[in-house]
Order: sequence, then structure tokens, then C-alpha cells
Amino acid sequence: MAASAPPDPLSARALGVLFRVLAVVAGLLLFVLALELLKKGAGGVGPLLRQLGVSGLAGGLGVGWLAACVLLSGSPVAAMALTLLASGTLTTEETFGMIGGSRMGASFVVLVIGALDDFRAGRHEKRSAYIGVAALVATAAVFLPAMVLAWVGLSRGVFAGLRIEGRDLAGLFERLYGPLLAVLGAGLPPAVLFLAGVLALLAAFRAFDRALPDLEGRESPLLETGHVFYRPWFMFAVGLLTTALTLSVSVSLSLLVPLAAKGYVRRENVCPYILGANITTFVDTLFAGALVGHPDGLRVVALLMTAVSLLSLPVVFLFPYAFNRLVDHLAVRATAGPRAIVAFLALLFLAPLVLIAL
Repeated sequence: MAASAPPDPLSARALGVLFRVLAVVAGLLLFVLALELLKKGAGGVGPLLRQLGVSGLAGGLGVGWLAACVLLSGSPVAAMALTLLASGTLTTEETFGMIGGSRMGASFVVLVIGALDDFRAGRHEKRSAYIGVAALVATAAVFLPAMVLAWVGLSRGVFAGLRIEGRDLAGLFERLYGPLLAVLGAGLPPAVLFLAGVLALLAAFRAFDRALPDLEGRESPLLETGHVFYRPWFMFAVGLLTTALTLSVSVSLSLLVPLAAKGYVRRENVCPYILGANITTFVDTLFAGALVGHPDGLRVVALLMTAVSLLSLPVVFLFPYAFNRLVDHLAVRATAGPRAIVAFLALLFLAPLVLIAL
């Protein structure tokens, strides 16, 4: 019996590329469908937000922060905030806070993944949980002052004339999804439509994840020790690019866990990567801001992205090691033992609850 011919490596590679392209297309279609579902169902969520006492900048910040922790991702929460703005459910101030809060809570998934990895490996040194805490601390250190800077710009009319018309693209998707949305809108209550939109958003980002190469399966280090690749500016660029490709800071930061656990990425290289990731995490939110049709949607996102960039660049190029020492000191103390981690988690969830109560 003749042996079967081995598979053609070129054909297998072509199929792999085709699969990733289809995953990206599917993710884009789901993403836009999710935005439409969220807009149609936003009316059912407004009363719930008001019952929770969500109002003003602090309330929006707290809700976005807490929702990102619960959903283990910040991008869907930011997209939800924009659709709630477009429907009139949230004010510009509340939307600003919710988008900013979504970025604060997005790194929580890295802590969860890191803690599970440490538990699985039976490590006394919380090497992977450290990455999650460092991501949260570095994000807070830049995002909180960046929100103040962006809020000043919003109050003074910066980017007031910024517009990216998404009417043609939106019209295409409206023709594509119009009949389906009409049927769903007539047969389902707004709250159910909103929930369907949330699920569609999560599915969209899952599709984007499927389009990514598997870095965890690499047998050799991603970056060779001692090479120029370990310079702060290069790791910053890697963070920028990785998050731009994944459209999720939760995904790009989670990639640090296996790489750092195996020694492929050193602790001193973590912060520049995180700062880069926190800038391009706004790419998908900019797209959503152009599509929702509200004049302040794109402006809010652009102001936050600009403020984060303005504060991150000096850190990376002028004093990266001082910033890293500060983050490292706090992260080491927060992962010194089970009690320290529990205390850090309590603070992580207590802070947004206090903001909502204000």
C-alpha cells in the first residue's frame, strides 16, 4: 500500500492565513452588529444605571472600571459607553468617565490569569501575578493624570471640530443588518437587545483573538536576552503594535504572563510594553466613536488617547527606569503573600464602588 504524500507546508500556511483573515472579517462584522444591538437596547439599561446611582464623571468612571473587571475586558465596556452616549442614555461627562474607567479595569484579567498560572505551577514567588499587579499600577499611574488632562481639554473645547464621517460605512452595515435588526427590535425588549449586544461584542473580540498567532507555544524566547530588543523604546513599540493587532489591551497584556513566567520578558521591560499597549487600545474605540454618530463620541476617545500618549512618551524616553522602579516596588509589595494580594484585590473593587456612591 503506497504511503500517503505528506501535507504541503505551503498549502497549510496559506490555509492558516485564510483562516486568520476570515476570523478578522467575522470579528469586524460582529463588532458592528454589536454596536447596533447596543444602541437599540440602550433604553432598557438607562433606568438600571440611574437606579444604581450612576451619574456624573465619578459614577461613569466607577461603572466602567467595575464592568471591565467583571467582563475581563475593557474594549466592550468602552464600546457600550459610546452607544449609550449616542442613544442619550449617558451624558458626555458620564461617557468620558466610563471609557476611562474601562481602561482602569481592563488589566484585571492579567491579574486573574497570572494568579491562576502561579497556582497551577505551585510557585511561592508570585511571578505571574506580579505582571497583573504591575499592569494595574502602571495603568493607574498614567491614566488617572491623563484623564485630568483630557477633561481639561474637553472642557475647553479641544478637538471640538474633530469629525470622521462614518455614514457611508454605517450605511453599508445598515443595509446588511437592517432587516435582522428590525425583526429583533420588534420582538425583543430593549434589555434583551442590550444583552445580545454585549454577547456579540465578546464574540467579536474572541474572533479577533482567533486570528492571532500562538506566542505561548514558541519553544524559543520571543526576544533574545541582552539584545537591543530589550530597550525600553523597543518594548514600548512592541506594546503599541501588539495591541493594535489584537484590538484588546487585555489580550496583549495577558501575553506577558507566559512570556514573563518563562523568563522571556524581564521585569524591567514590562512597563514600557504596558504603556505602549495602553495607547493603541483606543484603536477599536476610535472606530466605534466614528460609527455611533454622536458628535462627542470620537472627540472623547481622541482626547483620552492623546493625553495618555503625551504622558507615556516622556516616561519611556526620559525616565523609564525610575518609573519601573516605582511600579516594581508597589507590585512586589502587593504580591508578597496571600494577604497582600487579597488586600490589593479589595482595594481594586472598593475604589470603583466608592466612585459610584459619590
